[in-house]
Amino acid sequence: MQTSLIIESNGSGKDKLDDLLADGWVVVSVTANHGRSYNDFLVILEKN
Repeated sequence: MQTSLIIESNGSGKDKLDDLLADGWVVVSVTANHGRSYNDFLVILEKN
């Protein structure tokens, strides 16, 4: 099973990532997205 989330440059989304990691999800991909005024990251996670 897979899920994804966005981590924004202001730290938004980090708490959700921490919760997923604590629940046994594993990061399989991180893709940077460079916007005009900020950078964010698409994080793909997987859990068996």
